[in-house]
Amino acid sequence: MSAEPTTRRASLLARWMYALFALIMPRLVHWTNERGGPEAAAGKLTRLGRGTNNIARLQRVRPFFGIRFSRPADAPVPVEVVRRTDSAPFEQAIGDGVILYFHGGGFFTGGLDTHLHFVVTLARRTRLPVVHVDYRQFPETTVDGSVRDCVEAYRWLLDQGADPAKTVIGGDSAGGYLTFATALAAQQHGLPAPAGVVGISALLELDGAGRVGHENLGRDAFGIDQAIEDLMEQVCPSPEMRRELDPINGALDTMPPALLIAGETEILRCDNERLSEALHRHNRPCRLEVWPSQIHAFPAVLPFLPESRAAVTEIAGFVAERLAEGGPVSDSRREVS
Repeated sequence: MSAEPTTRRASLLARWMYALFALIMPRLVHWTNERGGPEAAAGKLTRLGRGTNNIARLQRVRPFFGIRFSRPADAPVPVEVVRRTDSAPFEQAIGDGVILYFHGGGFFTGGLDTHLHFVVTLARRTRLPVVHVDYRQFPETTVDGSVRDCVEAYRWLLDQGADPAKTVIGGDSAGGYLTFATALAAQQHGLPAPAGVVGISALLELDGAGRVGHENLGRDAFGIDQAIEDLMEQVCPSPEMRRELDPINGALDTMPPALLIAGETEILRCDNERLSEALHRHNRPCRLEVWPSQIHAFPAVLPFLPESRAAVTEIAGFVAERLAEGGPVSDSRREVS
């Protein structure tokens, strides 16, 4: 197996949070799935997505000292640039490197507010501008529309002067899917590959065939294994499209170096293991880290955990490695803790 489990035992706080999620979330997901039957699924997803995004706006109440936010009006897809106040102007800063980030949320929820804390953390730790993409989601579009938006965001970023050799694409959960799908689709559209890709608990297989019989079925503390099949019926209803859009089925021989992070008992560990193995078969660099006693997308969902901070350190280190391959990095931008 190409996974690299962390050897340290999970912190007490992480084990408490894991137990709490395992107690509540699978039951909540089951209850939500059963309400109203399959015919009510679309409406439930729409209401849940809007409710989550409305609550997430409260994060804007708290000031983020030392961070500057901007929303370029000329971007073809809504984006928010998050960068340190001591950094150069955006057009100049991206010459040293940039992160293009796609939030998670199952293709029906999430946005610039839900992942605000995490992208701020990335900007602080890497000293890079982070371009956070507000791609379209269900019910406005299906997964293929989300992929198109992300490719256009990447194209726009390159048009602003970003060097692909100093650009890293990352995302969590559904955003992790979009990270790898964008890297593949961009090259199909004649765009250069980014320097690297980062997936946090990435969803990488839409049809779910590879998860059948996996040991983590019934063990996912987030209850994702109970919801993912019905979710895909809504956000990507065409079985043919699911197979076509799966990164695992793509042309992996040109995939840039990858970092994958997953929880030991989450169902999407299966997706990450399978993609890691496929990349290694194609002789592509990939590091998979499996973390014990961690929930789905833990660095973004529970950023206060010691393991979440450690995972961000791993991500920042990977980004620094990839940018170093692209050329010298200015002293003003080197990673800080």
